[in-house]
Amino acid sequence: MAKRGYPTSMIPAVVFSVCSFILLIMITVSTPMWNSVYFLRLVSGPNEPLPLPSNAVVTWGVFGYTHSAPQLGYSPAQWSGTGIKDPTVDDESLRGITYALILHPIAAFFGVIAFGFSLIGLCSRAGAVFGTFASGLMTLLVMVAFIVDMVLFSILKARLVDPPYNDRQTSYGPAIWMTLAAFIASAITLASTAYTTFSHHRYPRKWENEQQY
Repeated sequence: MAKRGYPTSMIPAVVFSVCSFILLIMITVSTPMWNSVYFLRLVSGPNEPLPLPSNAVVTWGVFGYTHSAPQLGYSPAQWSGTGIKDPTVDDESLRGITYALILHPIAAFFGVIAFGFSLIGLCSRAGAVFGTFASGLMTLLVMVAFIVDMVLFSILKARLVDPPYNDRQTSYGPAIWMTLAAFIASAITLASTAYTTFSHHRYPRKWENEQQY
């Protein structure tokens, strides 16, 4: 009788859980800590009314915006750094949504857990079972985080160029698409661990008692 091998179906879970974790960590340390990764970029117009700066480049991330101190929940309307709020932005409603950006580092935490259980799942069905729960939570969190990103920064993007500020330029940043990529990687991790959990005859005989788990 052929010797049973280790479940190759867990390999995608190991690989993609790491990918998702790395992406989420990069997003977590986005602007103002790492200005190359951001959700939204603004180039202010050449004739901004004082004290708003003209021809300024501002980006927004998980814990703040350009030149701001990292903080949980922030005011998107105070991007000028002068303490004056941008009159086009409904600051109170958007500030509340920024607190939900904490979902990115929380999802990254579950990414580490999913990776650990995926490694265990290479030799134990119990690892695959717990990996399914961890990757399921990670996938759910990343999905909600992506929805929050799109809602928050789509509204902010539209508000920033409201008349009479039509000469401003706005664009989405890489963090938006990195969150989407992290969601896809998380979903693949979930599919891999779930398939291994509910499949049969996937482990070496020394683990065959766990086949009944």
